[in-house]
Amino acid sequence: MIKFLPVLLASLLAAGCTSYGGVARQDLPPPPEPRAHRADVGVRTIWSHSLPRLPSDSGFDLRPEVVGDTVYIASHSGQVSALRAADGVVLWQRDLRRPLSAGPAVAGDLLVIGSRDGEAIGLRASDGELLWRSGVTSEILARPAVSRDLVVVRVADGRVFGLDAATGRRLWLHEHTVPALTVRGTSSPVLAPRQLVLVGLDSGRLVALAPDSGRVLWEVAVAVPRGRTDLERLVNVDADPVLLRNDVNVSAYNGRLMAIDVASGRIRWERELSAYAGLTVAGDLLLVTDAEQRVWAFDRFTGTAVWRQDDLRGLRLTGPAAHGEYVLVGDDTGHLNWLSVQDGSLLRREKIGGPFVSAPISRAGSIYLLTADRLTVLR
Repeated sequence: MIKFLPVLLASLLAAGCTSYGGVARQDLPPPPEPRAHRADVGVRTIWSHSLPRLPSDSGFDLRPEVVGDTVYIASHSGQVSALRAADGVVLWQRDLRRPLSAGPAVAGDLLVIGSRDGEAIGLRASDGELLWRSGVTSEILARPAVSRDLVVVRVADGRVFGLDAATGRRLWLHEHTVPALTVRGTSSPVLAPRQLVLVGLDSGRLVALAPDSGRVLWEVAVAVPRGRTDLERLVNVDADPVLLRNDVNVSAYNGRLMAIDVASGRIRWERELSAYAGLTVAGDLLLVTDAEQRVWAFDRFTGTAVWRQDDLRGLRLTGPAAHGEYVLVGDDTGHLNWLSVQDGSLLRREKIGGPFVSAPISRAGSIYLLTADRLTVLR
């Protein structure tokens, strides 16, 4: 099985392209610098934490997890750390001595991290003590979903494992066929409050599983493969599904953007949109970065487009994050882009560091930014 990032695919057909930040670019001059107002957004850097440099084409999902006054972060070289959110002081650190690729995810006093060599690892969140290890069948590229009783792990070969949260013992296994060509990187499973596990698949489908057995409850095609070649038929649900009350929003590469009733799997609305970087909700708006590197705001109840920001095309963008009156998007030049949530206008571009490797995170007035070699916190 071969996996590529979506924006690489067109350039596979052309000669003389180079890989940068996980995205193949032809040997062309860099795009012009987007013009932004120098708006005063009223934040400053309060601390940062250095990390071993992450290859930006890795497909790993090592975004930080913010729980209360603690930030949990892992490096691909094997270290897991708990940091004090107020000032970045290290509370504990554990070296697992294996390549890490997804997580951490935390629920209660359980932290789960996934490794590149096919192992889910449970640690005690309060002190980093090793609780269990559970072998799976392939590398873990999606952050596990964790609850008090259940850990759900999706692995690169298409399998989804349900593990006992206390022991790591396998409870169930869901399998599906993986296409010959897929996007490297996978969406994270989501535990829904209505006793569902939601998983986006490489086939372009969203599936709801029973948490006690892994049995399929409903399934929706978010994208349908079209064309003659594997490249033309490439589809993937790569962005994490977003839950809000009774609905789940989901997008797919070469597919659609949808709102789906969680209980029944009924489609409430849908529209054509190819997207893989991520989506989030800000009030009545659904924010999405599409495959053409445009940022959209849609009415989350109807799917009607409210605004679209095109000025950042030519860059590789993260998914968006909502922060008060702003929409935040990182890019592969290491800039944080501040957009107006009202109309999408580009208000400010701020150099943070190396290429962004995950979307910004907004929690309790602070902004957490993960670039290739550093976690930076603004407030």
